Amino acid sequence: MRLTLLTEENILTGLSAGDFETALTALVRALPAWRVGPEAKNRILAQLVSRERLGTTATGGGTAFPHCFSADIAEPVMVFGVSPDGIPYPSLDGHPVHFVFMLILPEREGAESTKRSLLQNVRWVLCDRSVKERLRSAASARDVLAILAPHAQFSQA
Repeated sequence: MRLTLLTEENILTGLSAGDFETALTALVRALPAWRVGPEAKNRILAQLVSRERLGTTATGGGTAFPHCFSADIAEPVMVFGVSPDGIPYPSLDGHPVHFVFMLILPEREGAESTKRSLLQNVRWVLCDRSVKERLRSAASARDVLAILAPHAQFSQA
């Protein structure tokens, strides 16, 4: 069985935020309610904000990869936010972030390996400037999926 991590349900186009905490709040709220309850969302948000304060996950090129491990989930969950205007984010290159791939993984053996594999896949896709330009102008979650589908598979066996 394969678990699809990126669906229309967990893609936010037109993400607008004045700082990274506001962006993370919007992304955590977008976590599917049937997978992550309100109290768990609060704990996850606190973990993500704490992680970003320790060291940014905005690696440059307009992309951030906030992530954490949580006992509140049984399977990995991903949310992708696209900000056409950019979000002020403490990034390594000092530029605003346009793409935020948030990944929440269960606390279990092998989770670190899963995290590395998924984030490497995302990084590889976003090396293509053409893909990034098309994503920034995507009008809907369906458009985002259509752009990403030929380049990567966001699922975990």
